[in-house]
Amino acid sequence: MKIPSVSEDIPLDKIVLDTSQARQRDTTVEPDDDLVRNIRKHGLISPIVVRRLESGQYQLLIGQRRFRAHEVLKLPTIRAHVVDQYINEYDAKMISLVENVARKDMKKADLMDAVQFFMERYHSTLVVAEELGLHPNTVRKYIHAARLPEEILADVRKNEYKLGNALKALQALGNDETSVDVSMLREIALEMEKLSPQGKKKFIEIKKREPESPPSVVATKAKQRAETHKIDLRVTDDQLERIGAYKKREEITRDEDAASELVDLGLDAADV
Repeated sequence: MKIPSVSEDIPLDKIVLDTSQARQRDTTVEPDDDLVRNIRKHGLISPIVVRRLESGQYQLLIGQRRFRAHEVLKLPTIRAHVVDQYINEYDAKMISLVENVARKDMKKADLMDAVQFFMERYHSTLVVAEELGLHPNTVRKYIHAARLPEEILADVRKNEYKLGNALKALQALGNDETSVDVSMLREIALEMEKLSPQGKKKFIEIKKREPESPPSVVATKAKQRAETHKIDLRVTDDQLERIGAYKKREEITRDEDAASELVDLGLDAADV
């Protein structure tokens, strides 16, 4: 949906918020936030987006933190683009999601919730990826996340460990989410945080062979067996860019680890 270019000043007390906002976390705004200081000094650079309701109120579609900053500053009005036509729940969430993804400041937990929301509509990983402008592997990861116990997802939202490591922990336990021991899954996910990509792969292999071994013991063995060897490898600018994109998407710290993991994936695919 194209956002209208004409904007107007809207009274804050006529704006209502609802769950169509893709971003549901980290929306609190404090008086000393940079956003508040910037609006106080320069005014609102990017207007929010609202939909005009029959009641005379406005539904907020984009700009929850900008709206909150105006509340903190006790400003009576806020500059807004106004959409007059009807927007259903899916379209409203789509607008909010795409805007936050484009700005690259959306919480991963919110993104995970949004992917699940759109999968219920499209039932296709590739269609969801295309509609939201995400990589298909990213969409698949968030879909798989729905298999994790809620306690583990809560840990991910609190940044106790990364979502990818929680999924690898589930893989190490056999991918049986129906009978998984949540405490064991959490313990393995925490161990995964400490391992290199090669170490995580070895951990999964060892844990499947030795299901009774404690996670700390498995992690020690995985580190020993994930010993690396240096080779001289030259890559093109395009390959380096793709390695960087994979590193960012999978939340890997070093270029070397991202390249090593991609080599593993390639070897697995070739069945060497």
